[in-house]
Amino acid sequence: MLLLHLALYIPFLPALLGVFKWKSLSQAQCWFVWMLCAILVISISGELWQKYSEHNNLPFFHVYILIEYFFLLQIFKLLLGKSLNITLWYSLRIGFLVLWILNVSINNGWWGFPDYIHALEALIVLSLVVMWLAKTLREKVVSNPEKTFEFWFCSGLLVFFSGNFLLFFFSTFLLSIEMAAYDAIWKVHCILIIILYVLYTVALLWIKKIIK
Repeated sequence: MLLLHLALYIPFLPALLGVFKWKSLSQAQCWFVWMLCAILVISISGELWQKYSEHNNLPFFHVYILIEYFFLLQIFKLLLGKSLNITLWYSLRIGFLVLWILNVSINNGWWGFPDYIHALEALIVLSLVVMWLAKTLREKVVSNPEKTFEFWFCSGLLVFFSGNFLLFFFSTFLLSIEMAAYDAIWKVHCILIIILYVLYTVALLWIKKIIK
């Protein structure tokens, strides 16, 4: 229970830091803070729904995935610049939205575990992280990338989604064997969430105040 609550409320840490540093943020970083705020609203709403409703809060998880994905795509569009083809960017948006709608429309839909759609998000985001890394190494503009927002932002995504990819891709199989696997999956997911938002916070700490 403690792990679950920590994973639920830890987004407040980078969100508050982002608001505090708002005037020093770039356009991509502003989108990042907006994403954190949106995730907090969805997460808290899902927790309240779980507490006062007779149904599970998995619909909020579906919405969480969609909102997070679109924000991340916008952030990477700004970070990658011309390295991300505009046609590919629109294809990733439209294609994912279509698959997401299909995912919530068949089988258990809203009330089912968003395993495959979350694995797909992980695969796409990891690909974008690799694109950013390749761009950074190719251009060699930043001498110390480990002292930048982008490095820690992408590091958090790399750890979180690489862990979640296999976790959610095989979650249906694991749940069909043993229901106790459900709790194990969520515990690992919570740990990955905590690591993600700690690295998000580190990313924001590297943002320097703009000297006018």
